[in-house]
Amino acid sequence: MNERSAIHAYLQTWLAERGVSDLAPLEPWLSDMHYVHLDSGDFLLRAGDPARRLYLIESGLLRLFYTTSDGKERNKAFYGSGQAMGAVSAAISGSTAPFSIQALQPSVLVSTDHTQLHEVAPLYPTTSRLLIDLLGQAFIRNERREAMLLTLSAEQRYRWLQDNEPELLAQLPQFHIASYLGVDAVSLSRIRRKLRDEGQSVPPAAGSH
Repeated sequence: MNERSAIHAYLQTWLAERGVSDLAPLEPWLSDMHYVHLDSGDFLLRAGDPARRLYLIESGLLRLFYTTSDGKERNKAFYGSGQAMGAVSAAISGSTAPFSIQALQPSVLVSTDHTQLHEVAPLYPTTSRLLIDLLGQAFIRNERREAMLLTLSAEQRYRWLQDNEPELLAQLPQFHIASYLGVDAVSLSRIRRKLRDEGQSVPPAAGSH
């Protein structure tokens, strides 16, 4: 199977899971797609790079993170198989990426041009709905995490992660989780110890990726 056929087959399954069965309106969008293969540690995008493309993750795990002026990294989000991601605000506004994207596992992504999708969308209701859904999911995800960071204590944030994104606890080393929750590694260890002492289930710390 050549790359175009493989992408077509994957996208057909991906869209069917989202209630889209007709690929014909998306042909102009499909023609620009290609695979991106990343090893663990590879960068898909660095802060300051042009960012016009969106990505569908066929397999793997990636992190989005900001870098402070003193070189510290702050994790923004993690995306895995079946999810769509990219520097959406940069793609919409035509600016450069405000954050970096790095693979934490060997990853396979389908790359697509955001501008082309945006131009096609007004012509086809199916494409418009897809674009709205993708942007809506990104907005909801960011809003929920923002509320978690601004309103919850450190322990409540960890519990939030257990309830909302438990798969990350099994996949990520503790320093990535601490950064994602906005706490330091020592505080995270104390929270995990406290929960274990209370008899609650705490996943074992994942190894480094």
